[in-house]
Amino acid sequence: MIMSFKSWFFQASILVVLLFTTPSFANLDVNDSSKLINDICPTTRFPSYCLEVLESIPEAATADLKGLAQITLDLAISKASSTLDRIRSLIPQTTDPKLKQAYKSCSEHYDNTIGDLKEAESDFKQGDKYGMNQYASAAMTEAGDCDDQTEELAVDPWIQKGNQDFDNICGIVLAISNHL
Repeated sequence: MIMSFKSWFFQASILVVLLFTTPSFANLDVNDSSKLINDICPTTRFPSYCLEVLESIPEAATADLKGLAQITLDLAISKASSTLDRIRSLIPQTTDPKLKQAYKSCSEHYDNTIGDLKEAESDFKQGDKYGMNQYASAAMTEAGDCDDQTEELAVDPWIQKGNQDFDNICGIVLAISNHL
């Protein structure tokens, strides 16, 4: 009987310890992720945009640095793809020859952008943070070239916003790559 009580008491003690320590470990991960985001975002050109974007993605709240890198690379690829789709939809609708040519050129730039981002992702997965950074920078340059070519034209406002958002997201990717 005494052995049973000791065994029961030991098991109950372990259970109590687990109940009190497990929530604190869970909070530690979230706090570490929050700290990580708060460390990264000030190193971007637009810290408030960075915070807004990363805080709007539920997975980012519990991600480590590599998880944040993958999340932002996925987001950049998604934004580039949606911008490219929009540009391609505008080409046949546009009657202004200069604007049509600018959209065609932007389409080529965004094709290159997506390729650059896929290379950045490949380098990231291979542990090459410098290659990741280089290709993310190249993607930003391609999108910037589109922005430059449409600067003086009556371009669709969605494209201008897409270029700006893409540039800001790539800025987050670069900041994260610098922390890897």
